[in-house]
Amino acid sequence: MLNKESNELLCRVGPGTPMGNMLRQFWVPALRSAKLEAGGAPERVRLFGENFVAFRGSDGRVGFLDEGCPHRGVSLALARNEDCALRCIFHGWKINVDGQVVEVPSEPAGSNLASKIKVNHYPVRDAGGVIWVWLGQGEQPSPFPNIEFTTLPVEQVLVRKGIVHCNWVQILEGFLDSAHVTALHKTWLPKDNSTQGTFPGMMGDMAPRYEIEERPYGFMANAKRAWPDGTQVNRATEYILPWATIIPSALKTIHSITIAVPIDDEYCIYWNISWDTENPIDAESYDAVAGIGTLGPDPDDIYFPRGTADQVWGQNRELMKQGNFSGFTAIPIEDFAVQESQGVFADRSKEHLGASDVAVIRMRRILLDMAKDYQDGKTPRSLDQQIAYDQIHGSHEVILGGAVKN
Repeated sequence: MLNKESNELLCRVGPGTPMGNMLRQFWVPALRSAKLEAGGAPERVRLFGENFVAFRGSDGRVGFLDEGCPHRGVSLALARNEDCALRCIFHGWKINVDGQVVEVPSEPAGSNLASKIKVNHYPVRDAGGVIWVWLGQGEQPSPFPNIEFTTLPVEQVLVRKGIVHCNWVQILEGFLDSAHVTALHKTWLPKDNSTQGTFPGMMGDMAPRYEIEERPYGFMANAKRAWPDGTQVNRATEYILPWATIIPSALKTIHSITIAVPIDDEYCIYWNISWDTENPIDAESYDAVAGIGTLGPDPDDIYFPRGTADQVWGQNRELMKQGNFSGFTAIPIEDFAVQESQGVFADRSKEHLGASDVAVIRMRRILLDMAKDYQDGKTPRSLDQQIAYDQIHGSHEVILGGAVKN
């Protein structure tokens, strides 16, 4: 468990908070690349309790700016996208992708006011179907995490995103908690411990033993399971600081990463990005295999159907009578329901943790230490060295009689 002070330090991410300041030093997945059309409408983006606007100029360049016009604070999401710049509709002020004010038509002819004003703008990368932004402090951005999907053709990458009404740490804890898979998600697992499919062999043991190995970028958490007949199942999740996990799969060429990004203290973005290292990835086929479920009408919050707390998060008791364990229609919906049910901001002082929570405990400790170290002027862990992110993969193996089957 955590006391109130540590829980606040871990979870609060707004401007000026120790954790928020430290997290801003990392590249953040901000929005899907497809949301920004060249010369099209700007998009509002909220991260770490602050509001921004992103747009793509007619030349393809992306601008990422503070949302408010520097004149009177009107939202630049209302602006016109003209000639690789945003023109505020209030008084016509125009700001380019670098944040420089280039026109102030409300001022007298000959005014040099425009040259003196610049909007905060932030470095961006358009990679892997995602617009990434660096919101940190310093003259140069931190090294970009070249995770494998960021180097592949877009047709080999599938980007999924959901908005969840809870603090970001609750989502991250779910990524690292292998024990819940054989309970919450048991409907989607093979009942006969088949060695085929995405999650083979896990139902033979519901109490994994963790093996933690430190990595320069975080740690590897191997959830080890053993069947009564001696068969071993090793499910190794790679934790990439500060908010991502490479999820294990027995599929040979398909990999997946999940990322929990704070919108503010009460909402977060759940990213699920999958990629095929050899072939174009078919969304419908992958979603069926991975238990993603029904996609909603909004590609920026695609996990449906969803319910609120007073609707018991949309749980269907008739489905449970028919054999569905949780009463939910897809794996992400199960995760969101239990994580939101912990409260918008979970009280970790009431927890009773056990051996299955080892990876969660380790993650909390690392993040708390990183936030404190950053306050003391130290570079956040993993940002002080070169890391080959494109070589990181999770693994899922089943060992029958000493032979690895997956």
